[in-house]
Amino acid sequence: MLKRWLGLGIGALTALTAACDGAPMTQQVYVKGNGVITYLRYASAEGPMLVQVHGNPFVTSKPFLDDIVAKEFEDTITYIKGVHLTTDPEKAFRPEYRIIVVLGAHKALDGQSLCDGEAPRMDTEADPMRMVAVFCRKTEILSWVNGSIRPNSSPDDKRFRNWLGQIGRDLINPEIVELWMFQRPDD
Repeated sequence: MLKRWLGLGIGALTALTAACDGAPMTQQVYVKGNGVITYLRYASAEGPMLVQVHGNPFVTSKPFLDDIVAKEFEDTITYIKGVHLTTDPEKAFRPEYRIIVVLGAHKALDGQSLCDGEAPRMDTEADPMRMVAVFCRKTEILSWVNGSIRPNSSPDDKRFRNWLGQIGRDLINPEIVELWMFQRPDD
């Protein structure tokens, strides 16, 4: 038991230290059991799945940023062959399934409001920049991730792209769920 408390304390201290220096962070807020992969397979079975990106903290075109976010997320889906993501609602096969990403999110922004279709609350001046990402089916949250990173000058920055990849893995990677399901209480 002492080992577990020490581990939690060290983890919290590490997270606080990383947050203070602006290191990239992600936090998996919610995952709907082991059904996420099933929803992802269904949503992308016969065409691309929709990704909606809100906010643009960079001096670059919005379509360029949106494509980078979609590509980094798509690259994290290695366990299902042929999954593609699109930022064009007209090309989405089942648009009721979507990933919503808010860059420059307000600290009080919650995933449910995004799935409900509400306009996201933004705070573009925050440092580090906050992000909220959700995987929705209509108004239901399938998974939800929060994160933060020091603002960069370009979405081409390797650190930013690696952070997006981690967000994608946390949001739609079923292995995370399997770890939670099979972890022994004494670990």
